[in-house]
Amino acid sequence: MKKLITLLLHLPFCLLFSQQTDGCKCIQFEKLKDSLFSSHLPFLSVTEQEALTPPFQYISVKYIKQNAHSENIIDPVKQRTKDLPYDNFDAIYAIRQEEFDKKVSDIPIPLIVKTGQLNGTVAILYTTDSFLSNDYYLRISKDNGKTWKNYFTGLVANQHYFLKSNSGYPLWKDENLLQIEADITRMTQHHVYGASPEYAIVKDNALLTFDLSEILKDSDGDGINDIEETRKLFTNPYSKDTDGDGISDAEDNNPKYKTPENDFTKLLQGIMYGNYNITVHQNPFYEEFFIPLATFKEDLKKQRDELPERKRDFVYSLDYKIIVTDDENLKGIDPVDEKIIFLTSKEYAEYSKFSYMNRFKPYYSKVFHCDDMKDTYIFMIEGTTTGLTYLIKRTAEGWKVDIIKHWMS
Repeated sequence: MKKLITLLLHLPFCLLFSQQTDGCKCIQFEKLKDSLFSSHLPFLSVTEQEALTPPFQYISVKYIKQNAHSENIIDPVKQRTKDLPYDNFDAIYAIRQEEFDKKVSDIPIPLIVKTGQLNGTVAILYTTDSFLSNDYYLRISKDNGKTWKNYFTGLVANQHYFLKSNSGYPLWKDENLLQIEADITRMTQHHVYGASPEYAIVKDNALLTFDLSEILKDSDGDGINDIEETRKLFTNPYSKDTDGDGISDAEDNNPKYKTPENDFTKLLQGIMYGNYNITVHQNPFYEEFFIPLATFKEDLKKQRDELPERKRDFVYSLDYKIIVTDDENLKGIDPVDEKIIFLTSKEYAEYSKFSYMNRFKPYYSKVFHCDDMKDTYIFMIEGTTTGLTYLIKRTAEGWKVDIIKHWMS
């Protein structure tokens, strides 16, 4: 986006000084900032006993004497890049892309943990590709690979299992059960910017067994299993169309909320997806752009068409964006080229319990009316490594938007 590119080119001093002001008086906004600051929870490592306790009834654990060792797992990307300088990003990315272009049933081979076949039914156990959270999924075909269905297992890598691709056991135990060797792990150092979390192995000889009847359960038949609907999407597992907008949850880019188009949804969609030109502001530490309402749809389409086409593949489709917000207009926007799950603060508190890494999701404030300025609003986005505050003025033609604060870490 032009406005963000310009921001990133600013000197660090601009970023520092831009934090000196919030642009308008708003008691509700100040209370929100105070509550966000006080709500940051400290990292608490789980105990070994907690890590050893199976998280779900459909997963059982036993310990074996002859086990595979995770340090012997061969990662094709790491194998090919191990001798390259760590800062040779172009070469590393090119090799990674080559390996990820090799696929089995749309799954990049480096992401596949284990495959297996039993009586014409094929199963692929694999992980998603994300910096913060790698989720374990099953892809199953009951017609020898002609058609496939996808199922979330409920497990996240290292929370508290690391599934081994060199497991010596066949994936199918019988027609109702799958099995895989795993390390049982617990986080000892949480995620910090620029570094991945650190984990300790509690047991390296676990054999997990999955009850397929629970994993395959899709009560509403919308193509998303109940585990994913309840633990990741917060949609209704008993309704194909949670928000009742006529689009099934599987196809809906915003499955939880309808899209009641109004000037505020246009404002927020413009902030999130627009590529508006920056204009010079009288305050050198502000950046300003304008969102016209009369031509909003046409402008947004043209701006999006000018951007490089985003890569679309099966694994990408599982990479939902999670946004935490209590703003009713924001929850009703129509996402562009991505699927967004909007969680309320209350839902986010539950979501965070599933995995420590779930805490690192962006928070979007309500659009608050300024107490001391007519037709003027303030809006904030707080992420893990960056944040933005907007001062917004309503005019007859549209929205004048000033970026009055931008921090990075």
